[in-house]
Amino acid sequence: MNYRFRTLIVALLLCFHNAVSAQDAGTSLPDSLPNPDSLSAGQLTYWAELLSRQAKNYEAEFSRKTLTASIVREAAEQNLKMAKQDTLTPKTTLDSLASVLKNAKNAEKAAQKNQKQASQALTFTDKFASMDSLGQRKNLRKAWKQVKDLDDLLNPPKEKPIAAVLGNEGVSGSPVDSTALAETAADKKKSKEKKPEKPGPKYKPYDPAADPMRNPPQRPCALAVSTRDEFSGETYRETQREELFRYTNEVMKKILPAGQPHIICEAALSVAGPKANLHLTFQIRDANARKTFGSLAKGPIVTLRFLDGTMFTLDNLRNDDGARDESGQIFTYRAQCNLDAAVLKKLRKTELDKIRIAWSTGYEDYEVQGIDVLIREAKCLGE
Repeated sequence: MNYRFRTLIVALLLCFHNAVSAQDAGTSLPDSLPNPDSLSAGQLTYWAELLSRQAKNYEAEFSRKTLTASIVREAAEQNLKMAKQDTLTPKTTLDSLASVLKNAKNAEKAAQKNQKQASQALTFTDKFASMDSLGQRKNLRKAWKQVKDLDDLLNPPKEKPIAAVLGNEGVSGSPVDSTALAETAADKKKSKEKKPEKPGPKYKPYDPAADPMRNPPQRPCALAVSTRDEFSGETYRETQREELFRYTNEVMKKILPAGQPHIICEAALSVAGPKANLHLTFQIRDANARKTFGSLAKGPIVTLRFLDGTMFTLDNLRNDDGARDESGQIFTYRAQCNLDAAVLKKLRKTELDKIRIAWSTGYEDYEVQGIDVLIREAKCLGE
């Protein structure tokens, strides 16, 4: 096939190109650099010219390698393209040519990277050669290091024999001590033996009673008011308000911003001697709340439904038409309901499920989210 002949021609060209490159690469750098402080001005100039000249040779060599890699990559692309156009080309051949192209691209990328490094080194060594003796003395190690890195790329160090690595390289005419080699191998094997693993952390067995998800800690008792009447001697205590529920109907969900509730109800309990009251505060985000809800009238307007199905109807002790805030968008309604002994006993032990409020325009049922709010507030007030 044509792409096979093309590959042969490219290979011959590369062989010729590499042979020329090997002749022009120049000599390698010395393995060590003298102490810059020990060099005279003339010696510094010599080293500067040497490094600049060597960097120039290396840059030219890496440029040739980049050109070679580009030629190989272009040939590989052309070979794969021609092979794909030939409908009789086996899949294995296509896969092989694709692999060759991939390797050629990687080689070209590596060559371009090395050429960039060589160009940077050449720029620095040219600048280094034009410095005064003080600048050359200060930057000699840096310039030598950059050129030496290029030299190592072109002339990688040869691998040492295994015996030399082990420190037992045989001397000509003298046998190698096999016992010493065996001992060395045994020592290495011993050093590679797996060290005993440290014991893992110890965990306590699971205790359901200590699980805060199943038995959450009690919230601290917070009283908003705690005063004593000087005349009657009775103590009035009222808990802090806590959110009992929040509610947004389907119509208001389309109007209000996401996450902003239509109604928030907060509850608090109070006791004064034998009397106990439930205080409900409603915040309604609706400029037309008075038209929609009307007012909270005195009388049996609050119905509590507990989780066990028990229901109690409470009397509101005050009438409230709602108070508008400064923005005019939120109305606040307050209700104060008397709690008899039966209701108070119930809400101390049973969670609340729902609450019905009979507004002057009609009643509405609300799902309670804070089902244990009244239990905690009742415990806070004590027996």
